Amino acid sequence: PSGEIIEGDSVILNCSSDSNPPAEISWFKEGMFVGSGRIYSISNISSDHSGEYKCKSINEHGEKDSDAVTLNV
Repeated sequence: PSGEIIEGDSVILNCSSDSNPPAEISWFKEGMFVGSGRIYSISNISSDHSGEYKCKSINEHGEKDSDAVTLNV
């Protein structure tokens, strides 16, 4: 959920996918790839990290984007 984020905080974004076969998870900020894996962690956050984040799950049957979460630092 969205909440107040202050510079220097740590933020953890989680993405889960219930698929068979298991999906690979990728993270995007404003459409640009920023990481992979179920958890995306930002430590010592700054205003540079503000923006819209989404995760994408991909397996051989297709892909699905998550709803976006907006970080305002």
